[in-house]
Amino acid sequence: MGHNQNFANQDLRDRSFKGKSLIGADFNGSDIRGCDFGGAQLQLANFANVRSGYSQRQLIVNGLITYILALLFAFTAMVIAILLLNFLLCLAIIVFGLGFDYRQMAFNGITLGVVIVYAISFTIAFILACMGGLVTNHRKTIFTVAICLVTAFVEGYLGSGMVKILMGGAFNVIFGFLNTNAWLGSLLLLVIEILQGIGSLYLFRWVISIPRSIVGTKFKQANLTQASFQNAVLVGCDFSQAIVTDVDWQRAQIWGCKLPANFDMTAVKVNPIK
Repeated sequence: MGHNQNFANQDLRDRSFKGKSLIGADFNGSDIRGCDFGGAQLQLANFANVRSGYSQRQLIVNGLITYILALLFAFTAMVIAILLLNFLLCLAIIVFGLGFDYRQMAFNGITLGVVIVYAISFTIAFILACMGGLVTNHRKTIFTVAICLVTAFVEGYLGSGMVKILMGGAFNVIFGFLNTNAWLGSLLLLVIEILQGIGSLYLFRWVISIPRSIVGTKFKQANLTQASFQNAVLVGCDFSQAIVTDVDWQRAQIWGCKLPANFDMTAVKVNPIK
């Protein structure tokens, strides 16, 4: 075996071996988290005792993307709450003829309610997304909850002014419609609410699906004929379309991996990705 084929007991995180010829290469005991072996020739390669899965870089990048998308989802939920609660307030003004004092009290109450909706929406989306793949231990769980609490507090403290501006504009538009034609205004609000709700639902599904699509170590379309993964820890790996003929999986721990269609599920105890 040539020196360039010896990668045993090394930190190889986030390195790319895509398409390379690594026949008989030795990766015994190495950290291959975040590595890309897509399309590589890995016949007879030794991956015994390796540690695979998500690298720190992958978790940070996908965590930031998830955070931003969770904020966007919370904003759409806030818009829905603003439209709905303002509409109800305008109806109450028309039906019950609320005076200015009552209007102001209701307006302030709705502002607080909208801020709470924003914070709760973000928290739910971010936690569900992180639990889907980004959070893998108790320490990261605590960190995730801390991020949610800090974000909810900051947005609640700094976002009330923006909420009042949005609510004031929505209130004026809605109230103008209702004064002109109550039925037309109601129908318009209903259509906007439905469209906004559908868009928000799709965004929510997108937020929570991203972490589930994260791939740690990639073996897609690699040739792993007679390779060895004895005692390997395989987490979040992509083996889709890989050739796994006569691969040694003895005592390997396989969790959350994308497996090829011809994978022998009886050969090793696995928990494949859903």
